[in-house]
Amino acid sequence: MATVLVGFIITVVGAGRFIDSRSQVDDAAYAAARAASLEQNVDAAQIAGREAAQNSLTDRGKACTQMTVSFAGTDFRTSGQVKVTVTCHANLSDVVGFGLPGSKDFTATAVVPIEQYRRLP
Repeated sequence: MATVLVGFIITVVGAGRFIDSRSQVDDAAYAAARAASLEQNVDAAQIAGREAAQNSLTDRGKACTQMTVSFAGTDFRTSGQVKVTVTCHANLSDVVGFGLPGSKDFTATAVVPIEQYRRLP
């Protein structure tokens, strides 16, 4: 009975880590898109977006071992949009067991509009 109980607890903890990691990446993608949408040019937007994504993941306490931030599909102009895709390689080795992987890549995309009445250089 104890073996079944331990297996159940590990599975619940592992599922919780998966859900938490997915939520963290979603939040990082939105933070990156929002920060980028507030900048005046594409270069500054990409820098701000990457920093916001990294800070968002670091603030939550479980930073990625590898993180990529992509701005593909961004239309940086008035009434355009900022599209950010964040991919995080998360280390899940602390919950390995009963078929759970030691690491997983989580990907999230966020799209934030650039304000219609905003003036860009």
